[in-house]
Amino acid sequence: MPSAVDQEIRELIKRHGRITFAQFMQTILYSPGGGFYSSRASSISTHFSTSPTSHPVFGALIARQLEEMWRFLGEPSPFHVVEVGSGDGALARSIVEASRQMAPGLAEAIRYVAADYDPWWPPSLADPMGPDDGAEGRARPSGQDKGLGIQRVQAEGLRPFRNVAGCILCNELVDNFPVHRFVIQAGRVKEVFVTLAGDSFAEVLDEPSTPRIQERLASLGVSLPEGFRGEVNLAMEEWTGQLAGTLDRGFALTIDYGDLAQDLYSPQHAQGTLACFKQHETSSDPYQLIGQQDITALVDFSSLMRLGEQRGLATVGYTLQRHFLANLGFSSFLDALQAQGLSYARTEFGRIAMMTLVDPDEMGDFKVLAQSKGIGLGIELQGFKKSET
Repeated sequence: MPSAVDQEIRELIKRHGRITFAQFMQTILYSPGGGFYSSRASSISTHFSTSPTSHPVFGALIARQLEEMWRFLGEPSPFHVVEVGSGDGALARSIVEASRQMAPGLAEAIRYVAADYDPWWPPSLADPMGPDDGAEGRARPSGQDKGLGIQRVQAEGLRPFRNVAGCILCNELVDNFPVHRFVIQAGRVKEVFVTLAGDSFAEVLDEPSTPRIQERLASLGVSLPEGFRGEVNLAMEEWTGQLAGTLDRGFALTIDYGDLAQDLYSPQHAQGTLACFKQHETSSDPYQLIGQQDITALVDFSSLMRLGEQRGLATVGYTLQRHFLANLGFSSFLDALQAQGLSYARTEFGRIAMMTLVDPDEMGDFKVLAQSKGIGLGIELQGFKKSET
């Protein structure tokens, strides 16, 4: 029997004849009627690993970068950290706990808001970052982590938040924005639409649903061969607008898997970058296990930077996660693990967990992007200094 979200997609197709892949992906992941991220039927960690759930050293090293950002801003109090897509709060907890141990000044100033997606966002609830100014979205308080002062809320993106002085933090968020899929056919861009062939989902190609798809590809200056399949993330246009509108003064830190445009739209990815995850298994078929598997696509960091710059967000750093963590002192934490006097088994277990963060075949080649607003030029953050490794 089809799931509720499967049935919802079928009804959309019957009503419209076909839908864009972006509509298909949006419904599967975020529908209030049983989307992958809105249902939370099982812990996300049962489907895939993330840096925060691999080892708390990830949060500790980000705390070091946040302390430097806080100092660049003149040590304001409060110093807001708004984490979007916070999930179970693992990153929030590790950052706040590490701050208390390593940076008491930051720990005293930090006001941490861990925001996660809420498909039921009610328009009547108060804005947790200040007075209501007529913004469309609202945030719903969902509790606090006792003793840590982390405010957990459910919200639709950044719409409820205003006048942030601090840092907006996004770890593995943008890869889940719905994407439009396309194919180069007879030298032209054709969009992939989803329809039904009997009881099965099927793809059809037609003229793009919006000129923004061709405009994005043209802006990147990429040359795509016949038969090339790929994705365009148009949702990041709205997202960078939210970032710029929310951040009054400070930084945006984005960590995700992706590439610059010349690498993303290259022969290596001639069949696209879409991937599906269920219980640590990977698939390239988004038309099965509807609502039960995650769907992602590599992030186009070139567009993320360009769109940000158009909205007043200056690019102040871009590097690999392994370089970012190494610059912030990863090796010192690894050495400290060896000196803790734990059993060989526990030491090795911790070492392996830590090394997944910097292993190029695991999470080490994730990309880290820092953008700023209202800071001025010439800033060099510690995490983005040139690395020999």
